[in-house]
Amino acid sequence: MIKATGVKSALLTLAVGLPAVSVQAQDLNVLLNGAIEAEHCAYGRGASAIEQAKTEALAEIARAVQSGKVLSIANTYEQMDTASSTWLQQLSDMAQAGYDMRGLRTNTSKPRLEGSDTCVTVSLNKQPLGTASTDSGSWDDAQTTVSVTVVGEGWRDDKQGMSAREVAELDALRRAISQVVGVWLTEQRTQYSNTVSHTNNTSDNFAMNDFVARQLQTKSAGMVKQWQLIDSKQLANNGIEVTIRADVEKQKVELATSHIMQQIGSPRVAVAAPAPLDSELKRWLSQQGVELSDNANLILRAKPRLIERAGTARLDLRVQVTDQAGNVYGEWQNDPALLSLPNGPNALYDLIDVHLALEPQQQALSKQLGDAFMRVVQEGGLVHDVYINSRYLAQPERLSGVLSTLGGAQDVSISNNGEFYKAQLRFSGKTGDLVAALQQSLQPITATELPKAVIANEFTIRFN
Repeated sequence: MIKATGVKSALLTLAVGLPAVSVQAQDLNVLLNGAIEAEHCAYGRGASAIEQAKTEALAEIARAVQSGKVLSIANTYEQMDTASSTWLQQLSDMAQAGYDMRGLRTNTSKPRLEGSDTCVTVSLNKQPLGTASTDSGSWDDAQTTVSVTVVGEGWRDDKQGMSAREVAELDALRRAISQVVGVWLTEQRTQYSNTVSHTNNTSDNFAMNDFVARQLQTKSAGMVKQWQLIDSKQLANNGIEVTIRADVEKQKVELATSHIMQQIGSPRVAVAAPAPLDSELKRWLSQQGVELSDNANLILRAKPRLIERAGTARLDLRVQVTDQAGNVYGEWQNDPALLSLPNGPNALYDLIDVHLALEPQQQALSKQLGDAFMRVVQEGGLVHDVYINSRYLAQPERLSGVLSTLGGAQDVSISNNGEFYKAQLRFSGKTGDLVAALQQSLQPITATELPKAVIANEFTIRFN
């Protein structure tokens, strides 16, 4: 712990009420027609950033409805018609009773780029509430399945060769998984209390549940024991809405969700920062339940800078989460304007100590780390480098294809310098699991038995 020079306790008292700063902007609006809009931005580009921004925006809407914020805004509008007011009141009442808003239809704007973020606006429009079930399932230990009633919608997908009904049914199955995941995570709140900040409030719970459900989407058919169609109706532009009752296998959800939660909440992280910031960050990460290792693939890079002006000093602190391959998963910056100190030899030490002790700043940084850890899982795991001596490969041309079929592996790329073939790939499991999978899957294309793998660190495996 860095020792502050007498000003820390006074500064904490003055600054504790100041707002947190996050690189992810968000905004919420209630329109006169009863529609609720939320804007959210997620770090990065591509489908994963868009999905994360959509989930966070819908989570913001859910939290605003449940907390009464939406009604408070709507009550200030004299021009709002009775039907819209009634819809918002009914939605609020049902949210308080445990209504799962993921069964409602939403519209999402085209993504737009703002700096290093991808932003979307999600709209929840006025609609009947009777089609979505408030039954989110119950976790009865005596039962092997959890039954939920959900709504799905879809439009024809020529790229995937799926009809509108098939897309709607798949959407409904994903929503069923999402609801059951939510029930199980609620039961396991204590076990996963260290999963950064994502299980600490309603909005974060919502985002976590939907995130895990998306990860399990491709396995939804195997997790749903049986389901039956309750209702269906046509939507605009040849879409279809279906209501189904699904029986979800509890044990399969438990195992798969537990694995994902462990990946998100228990990563190994190395800290790259100058003293004294490195020791302070390590102490803080340990308190969050994050395991530290100098050889970790995931790196927390932090750069402090002292802003000196008129005899005073402020702290500009930037934190970046990267892997050893240079991929960036998240960024955070403090708010330098929170406080200033008289400039002196200990100013940097004191500013770091106070900023990391402020609860709003801790929450903002914790949230950004949580999003970064989720993004690692969303991208398919961390990047690993696998080196194989050329003399061991009888069919090197098949290397890419073989590695691409590994369970948990994706984004495979191959290079060769004559002596070694280098395979770079993302893997969602532990390094030891990847080694075992490599030993088995490479057998058909090797010229001789592979030697025992040398694990140089958590991201480099060598067959010398």
